[in-house]
Amino acid sequence: MAGSHAELTSLLRGEVDDAFEILSDIAAFTSINGIGSESTDLVIRALEKISRTGPEGEILRSLAMLHGLYPYAVQGADHDSLRDAVIMEMNRPNPASETVFHRIQSQVFHRLVEGENVILSAPTSFGKSVVIDALVQTGRYKNLVLVVPTIALLDETRRRLSQFREYKIVTHPNQELSERNILVMTQERLLAVPQLPAVDFFFIDEFYKLAEESEGTLEQRASMLNQAFLRLAKTGAQFYFAGPVVEGLASVLPSNLRASFIRTDFSTVAADTRKLKASNDEERLAIVAELIGSSCDPTLVYCQSPAKTRKVLEALIEQRSSGATVSRGLPEVAEWIEENYHPDWIVSRALRRGVGVHHGRLPRWLAQKMVQGFEDGDLDTLVCTNSLIEGVNTRAKRIIILDRKVANRAYNYFTFANIRGRVGRMFKHFVGEIVLFHDAPTREFPEIDIPGVSQSDIAPSSLLVQIDEGDWSDETRERVSPVLEESGLSLKVLRSIKGVEPEAATELAKHIRTLPTSRLQPLQWSTSYPKWAELRAVCELIWNYIPPSYHRGHGAYSAQQLAYQVNQASLVEGRMKDIIAGFVENEHDQSSSVDEKIEAAFDFVRYWLDHNFPTALRALDVVVSEILEERGLESGSFDGFAARVESMFSAPHLTTLEEYGLPLEISRQLVRGLGNSRSLDEMLEAIQALRGTERIPLTSFERSLLGEVVATI
Repeated sequence: MAGSHAELTSLLRGEVDDAFEILSDIAAFTSINGIGSESTDLVIRALEKISRTGPEGEILRSLAMLHGLYPYAVQGADHDSLRDAVIMEMNRPNPASETVFHRIQSQVFHRLVEGENVILSAPTSFGKSVVIDALVQTGRYKNLVLVVPTIALLDETRRRLSQFREYKIVTHPNQELSERNILVMTQERLLAVPQLPAVDFFFIDEFYKLAEESEGTLEQRASMLNQAFLRLAKTGAQFYFAGPVVEGLASVLPSNLRASFIRTDFSTVAADTRKLKASNDEERLAIVAELIGSSCDPTLVYCQSPAKTRKVLEALIEQRSSGATVSRGLPEVAEWIEENYHPDWIVSRALRRGVGVHHGRLPRWLAQKMVQGFEDGDLDTLVCTNSLIEGVNTRAKRIIILDRKVANRAYNYFTFANIRGRVGRMFKHFVGEIVLFHDAPTREFPEIDIPGVSQSDIAPSSLLVQIDEGDWSDETRERVSPVLEESGLSLKVLRSIKGVEPEAATELAKHIRTLPTSRLQPLQWSTSYPKWAELRAVCELIWNYIPPSYHRGHGAYSAQQLAYQVNQASLVEGRMKDIIAGFVENEHDQSSSVDEKIEAAFDFVRYWLDHNFPTALRALDVVVSEILEERGLESGSFDGFAARVESMFSAPHLTTLEEYGLPLEISRQLVRGLGNSRSLDEMLEAIQALRGTERIPLTSFERSLLGEVVATI
């Protein structure tokens, strides 16, 4: 009899000749060691290897029941004992539901239904979305808010929740609310909502991000997440946090925010880890190509940056140049992007060979298509960065972790756990494989601070000013008061420019106050079409005083370049093909490849035009207006131009349709059919009315995209 977890795991990796013997060994292991993560891991591995029909299936099913793996026990059952039937029904959200919880999901769900606040610390494969869906299905909540870390996860959540037709799914700040709403937003979007409804329940995903810091200071997005939490906490609504395994919360929550902390190692999939050796990038890429070429398993390849994904694509394309493509690929997508973006982009060549890519520079509709193609089996390999690892589920059987960094920084254990958690999938791949080229980060279970509650030293001033003055600690008052006095800006102004540090706003205000009246004229415009001197003036102030985090690069290396690229995008009315052409044909850049230039164009659009430039321009507008009024001068308004930039110089709301899966190039063709939509909601209604219409000349592929969008609105 094999006794240890390692011995039994080794047996389950091979062919199981005697199912009864291995199941007896697992039962004995459980009896001796108790029900825990190791015995549960063995049962999951057995589920991959042993049929769930016949006598062996009954034994396996009993082991699954014993370990709380109730969803697995349902499958392949020939009959139910009364005891098992009762257990199954007790672990459904309601008698009519087809959903069956595993043991810990059931505990979390019932605590939430009883009105408790819950902070869940669990592995990535726990299945937190199942609990959310079941809570929505109860109908007990009128207005729910779900805060998620990425747009990719936002879209996946929106699509999943679209089945609940009694709720309106709201993903943008200016959408009108209905009687019953589910707001699914990133922290930035939630903070931009003018007025929240009467919130009954809110959920924060990956709550450890409340404490993400760099060099002793809270990251900007973490600060915004804290602000979102503070705003939601004021509603008094019930809440649910979910994230990776941590020790607990370092912050002492106020009595009105007390919660049950549930920490568990319970997982629904198992994973094998294999470490390979390579001395350089060239060797690693060769090994990756060999691994993928020798197996049909759906594979994710994690890379630290878009530049590294490009190297992996090149290696895989070369390997498959002989025509040995495992999957069908996405030739129709490849053809479309060649026509509408650039004919020589490496991504189209990869798609024709069954390889996809996912990173933050891709247009959102295209990133969705990559995930969809991977899920449908049209792509057998998906090369990705951290844009995919935060919550987006895939069918990956294997993940190859090529790099140990996110961008230029070594990732921590949380990030590694998120990457590892992308492998394996309930009912599809019980056991996944993780391939590494380096040591995994040390497993750690830190306490998570909530700086917005603790007002700790890592909390930036931009977060502290959002806290009600009456709740300021003595230390916070000592930090904030001098900033307020020095800036001469009101607390209302500092609170309104979220994402800009008060110290930076202070330096900006001090500079503007020194300018003579003649130098202020380029800051007094109110048009949606500023002159070159006016655009350059605001770009210089943004770049030099209130730049977004990590602003150097992203298609611009100076204020002058930023102004030039924004102006060029305006001149071509935001047409991506023309913006790309401008980057590719840039005679001053002789060192970059065509692919690097294409991705620089996408990077500029995503980083600057899509969010950071309009946000910074509006913050600048607030500060400039207050100072001009102080001096008795007429203020302008940059909001019209900011709105035009974030809509990619097209009709309002068209860019939003990219999140729903429709490229801007197609949306522009639909403008006539959409009429004068005054809001996103009106546009979505108009889009639904276009289904099946032949009035607009679209290709069959474009019509298929339109149909997919309509189906999830």
